[in-house]
Amino acid sequence: MINKFVLLIIILYGFISPINSETRKKKEYGEYSFYSKCLDDALPKKMNTGLVWECSTKASKQLDSLIQKQISSKGDCDEEGFESHACQLKRSQTAFKTYYQTECTWNKYGPHYPYCEMMLKKDRLKWLDKTLGTIKNN
Repeated sequence: MINKFVLLIIILYGFISPINSETRKKKEYGEYSFYSKCLDDALPKKMNTGLVWECSTKASKQLDSLIQKQISSKGDCDEEGFESHACQLKRSQTAFKTYYQTECTWNKYGPHYPYCEMMLKKDRLKWLDKTLGTIKNN
């Protein structure tokens, strides 16, 4: 009987130990991990089916702001004369918007549309970082 009790304690400790070490460890987020941070901030206090939609939408807005900042970093697009880098970026951003709206349409009526949009925007931002020479570690 005592052997079973000791074995049970050892097994329970084995399960609890990784959980404790995981929860005590400070989580570090990458530069564009807005979605993960939102989920971690909400869970376990708030669990509902709209959480994916809520966090995806919040992250998408933050990514939009960063994308716009990257694009505007190359100046204004004056459409006279040859096409400047700023104009190319503006045109490619318009095409990108059409792309993600089309790509994510399959899931438009569920929580997956904002998630799809957010993931594509995150990839776009990483691409802009590399293209514009502002490579980030993310």
